[in-house]
Amino acid sequence: MNKKIYQIADVYGMCGGVHAALKVLEKLLVSPGQGIFVFHELVHNHSVTDHFVRRGVTFAGSIDEIPDGATLVIGAHGVSPETEAALRRKAGICQDATCPLVKKLHHIAGSLTDADQLILFGKAGHPEVAGVAGYSGTKELFLISSPDEVDSLPELSHPVFISQTTVDHAEVEETLKKLKQRFANLRECSGICDASRQRQEAVLQLAEKVDCIVVIGSDHSSNAKRLREIAQRAGRAAFLIDNADDLTPEIMAFPRIGVTGGASTPQHLFDEVIALLEANGFVHG
Repeated sequence: MNKKIYQIADVYGMCGGVHAALKVLEKLLVSPGQGIFVFHELVHNHSVTDHFVRRGVTFAGSIDEIPDGATLVIGAHGVSPETEAALRRKAGICQDATCPLVKKLHHIAGSLTDADQLILFGKAGHPEVAGVAGYSGTKELFLISSPDEVDSLPELSHPVFISQTTVDHAEVEETLKKLKQRFANLRECSGICDASRQRQEAVLQLAEKVDCIVVIGSDHSSNAKRLREIAQRAGRAAFLIDNADDLTPEIMAFPRIGVTGGASTPQHLFDEVIALLEANGFVHG
């Protein structure tokens, strides 16, 4: 009988920005008093959200859902300046848990003038993209989500490139290559963070050693979805799962399984997946 093995990505799981956001909310929970609200989500992970809901935190989908004078946290993905101003007017206490790198992108976007044109690489509808766009100092903004879209851009006199922090590093590099061929004076401000890049490089290395990749993370997590896509492009079957309960017979049928986790994925979810693999006869390879 062939041995069933699992291997673990060299880099996986929660990044520094996520840990910092969790600390902001945890610190507020230490103090008794009125309920605490988070605007949208703190981070994109169902388990994290459910954990705080059980502890009395309310996640508000709109400003109208936040009571006047409430204690409020802005999530790690950030918001536009207009939204932040409205939240601060509504809340009694407002703590900002925006990732520092996202804050840096806000500053870069805000430094642009009407003479510039912003090319923003990211996923439409993602809160980070909406926040960066809201800070833009130029009204000429072009949102693209793939290298192929570079060809559809008009002629630009002063283009500036910013990328969402959690997009595919290889796609950003390909997009920049095409942009530089079109615009010799392109100003490059790539936003992809080291945490995302390191996890993406690690999943590529892992794909060379296994038959399938299991990415632990939520289906609305941009960085987790990128890991699955990268593994699939490397020719491996890849599955995005929330937790150990999602380890299906189809996954378990692979003799060599690689395991990684998105940058918002708690360690306990990773540990539970490993425990279930081992309970089903897998050994660490």
